[in-house]
Amino acid sequence: MGDTVAGMTGEAEFVALSKRAQVSRMRSVALEATREFPLSVDRLTLLEHGFNTTFRIDTTDGRKLAMRINVNSRRSSAKIAAETQWLDALARDTDLTVPVPLRTVDGRLTTTVHSPDLDRDLSVTVFSWLNGRDLGEAPTLEKSHAAGVAMAKLHDHAATWRPTNGAEFSVFDDPFWTFPDRLTPENLGIEGKDFSVIRTMVERSAKTINRLFAAGVPQPIHTDLHNWNMKWYRGRLSVFDFDDSGIGLPVQDLAVATYYRRPQHEHVDALRQGYASVRNLPDASTDDFETLVAHRNLLLLNDLLVTTNAEHRKIIPNFTRNTATKLRNFLDTGVYRHDVEGLLPLG
Repeated sequence: MGDTVAGMTGEAEFVALSKRAQVSRMRSVALEATREFPLSVDRLTLLEHGFNTTFRIDTTDGRKLAMRINVNSRRSSAKIAAETQWLDALARDTDLTVPVPLRTVDGRLTTTVHSPDLDRDLSVTVFSWLNGRDLGEAPTLEKSHAAGVAMAKLHDHAATWRPTNGAEFSVFDDPFWTFPDRLTPENLGIEGKDFSVIRTMVERSAKTINRLFAAGVPQPIHTDLHNWNMKWYRGRLSVFDFDDSGIGLPVQDLAVATYYRRPQHEHVDALRQGYASVRNLPDASTDDFETLVAHRNLLLLNDLLVTTNAEHRKIIPNFTRNTATKLRNFLDTGVYRHDVEGLLPLG
């Protein structure tokens, strides 16, 4: 069958392709996009094929750059413009190390390329290169503290900054962060008590988020500050992947970062201490904070159901059942944990 799937067209065909075949299609998109930027490509190397596809560009004049293709993100051009404007402003206004968007030959911060495989335009952005390694699964307490400092500096800057010229962020004041509610029995492949747990969590998340928004001051937030979106180089932290950024509450950022760091409680403490060294920790009750941590699991499941990534689609059944197990434990105990009994392997 090669790189095509009989009887399928457009996105359905792309979804059915192997990872290798999908990357090959995205490489063609990347090469076409490079024509829009002031650079000459010597080598194009895959860095990541996940929610987005990212390539390293080595130019003929010795530069290294990173190109992101928004494969699964369905954000509008106005929302992508807000993200790139914020990165441009952070590089200009703060001492944070972030990827700076490279402008196209006609001065834009991003461009689009049509993908015949997906039958839609894909947003493509080229960023300055960030040295170092991802914090990954084994960060030190020093690095976790630095992550808290960086988060607080992001929030400080965003408290008084807003996008311009028609750019706008999504507002994350509902359980699905402006995306459709896909958590149906047909999509999830579960019913009964497992499905009831997930819908109970949807209702609880909605009530909590609505109440916190009514009492808080929404602002731009990153929303995805985990260890694979941060690098460390010569004693300095850098933050990247602002693809999910939008208007929310600082406590939502802190809850998301906590979700990815549990059950490493000492790293959660270091993160909070780093944040508190710059600005006051967001005000939220324990119940509300734990609900926001658990909500991240719900949001990831909703997003996973429409991914085109071949490897990610394979884990959907077990991820779904693990979500029900974790959320049931949370509703019973009031604390969200990843280390509960009865979880299924994801790969």
